[in-house]
Amino acid sequence: MTSCQINYNIAAMPDEEIRRAFAKCFNTREGQIVLAVLKRMTQERYLGPDSSADALRHLEGQRQLVGYMLSLLG
Repeated sequence: MTSCQINYNIAAMPDEEIRRAFAKCFNTREGQIVLAVLKRMTQERYLGPDSSADALRHLEGQRQLVGYMLSLLG
């Protein structure tokens, strides 16, 4: 497994370049598998009525992140 080094100033990147990077990453078979797993773990997951407020907020944050990623893909 390789280490991930983040050396890009994404604040200065055009939105279109970021969208292209997401598309290139997730428009493969493997990328689609990863997205399916992320959706299943977040958007298709429901907590029971006895869940804490912290657990609900945590899951909602995860859902927002996956939703953002999907929005970049169009």
